[in-house]
Amino acid sequence: MHRFTPRSLPGRFFLVMVALILATQVIVNNLWETQSRNDQDQAIRDVAMNMALRVSATVEYFSSLPTRYRHVILNQLRDMGGTRYFVTLNREFIHIEPFQNTASHQIVLDVFRQTLEDNVTTHGKIQIAFSSPETLRVFNNDTLLKDLPDSWGQESLMVKPLALPVLVIQIAVGEGEWLYLATLMPDSSLMNNEQLSEPLKASYMAWMLILMFIASLLIQKMTRPFKKLSMAAQTFGRNLEPVPVSEAGCREYETTARAFNHMQKNIQHYMNDRKQLFSGISHDLKTPITRLRLRTELLDNDEERDAFNQDLNHLEMMVKSALQILSDTDIHENPEKISLKNLLDDIAQSACSVGQQVQVFTDNSPAVINGKPLAMRRCLENLIGNAVQYGQQAHVYLISVKGCIDIRIRDKGPGLPEGMEEEVFKPYFRLEHGKSCNPDGNGLGLITARHLVNIHGGYLKLRNYPEGGLEVALELPEDKH
Repeated sequence: MHRFTPRSLPGRFFLVMVALILATQVIVNNLWETQSRNDQDQAIRDVAMNMALRVSATVEYFSSLPTRYRHVILNQLRDMGGTRYFVTLNREFIHIEPFQNTASHQIVLDVFRQTLEDNVTTHGKIQIAFSSPETLRVFNNDTLLKDLPDSWGQESLMVKPLALPVLVIQIAVGEGEWLYLATLMPDSSLMNNEQLSEPLKASYMAWMLILMFIASLLIQKMTRPFKKLSMAAQTFGRNLEPVPVSEAGCREYETTARAFNHMQKNIQHYMNDRKQLFSGISHDLKTPITRLRLRTELLDNDEERDAFNQDLNHLEMMVKSALQILSDTDIHENPEKISLKNLLDDIAQSACSVGQQVQVFTDNSPAVINGKPLAMRRCLENLIGNAVQYGQQAHVYLISVKGCIDIRIRDKGPGLPEGMEEEVFKPYFRLEHGKSCNPDGNGLGLITARHLVNIHGGYLKLRNYPEGGLEVALELPEDKH
């Protein structure tokens, strides 16, 4: 399910809206159809009951007549109270062709059968069935209704061009005599075989699509502030310069935007306090370090004087290193488009000019990012310089993959001890191999490089390359505009 769920907030809102609309329509339509069907079934029962009572009264009346009078009144029984009837007295039982009964037809048959059995006193056979007018036989099993003249029944039972089913009732009223009644239901629409409604008709679907389109536009409008908030967060993450966002909108957005603006101010205050702190420490430590150095020179013991000088040099180096990392990461530049291919080629050319072994391999893509040129140059120069200094050479691979730029820097050094991939990013942390190769290092290069990568929206990782040496992996978002 997660694979097919939209990633964007508008997409998820739209998916939920569509699901709710469809579920609501299905439930409401089902309830409406059920109620409509129940009402229609009750109407059919009432109509069938009324007709069945009239038929039963007719049968009772006809059965009570002397045999010689039955044929006299047949013509009078063919039109009763406006209801379409065809009545005959047959000498044989007429077989009815099978008819595909619907639920409505079955209700009529059940009501007629129950009513006639309860009200007709004859003990003869009662047969009730629906028949198509095209195959309906009258008088005998050889005569079709459609073959009779209009005056004999066609105008009573055949409603052209419709082919409405005919209800046929045959009741034995004597030895070898069958009372034959054929009639149409008064309201033919009640016997319609079609469903009452179709929830997915073309007009219905068209209106629903129009409404969903309008709703999607409203969803886009409502979620647009969140998109702007996301872009502001990305911009702030790159250069740590506050990007005020509007706090007008729904209650949830107002709360989020207000918290985001407040967070930006707090981080900006923290950055300013950090600058002032380091500047104050630098200023405050210079004087006591100078005094201690002067006092150290007054010591008579050479060994003690050298030990004091070494500690003071280390302390001064730590102060300078802290100030250096602050200046390296606090680069005030305007973002612009940077071609990493051109930048890496320039760094490699400068390194080769002083005898260093640096090679760049690219896939001929422009590999353009939006960032700070000087900051990115310092980051890459730092990482490539480390590869050369601690691993003799640097092979740099540049590849663009799915909107991201992948940079791999490999050397031929001993790599990292297992489990130290994150430890080396701690300030002032150095391995023995690094101390021996660069005694003057301060252990702040990697943390500076990772910070510069982070402000460009990327990440930096270290791992031992399977073929030997250390591999530095950078991934940066590619600029497509």
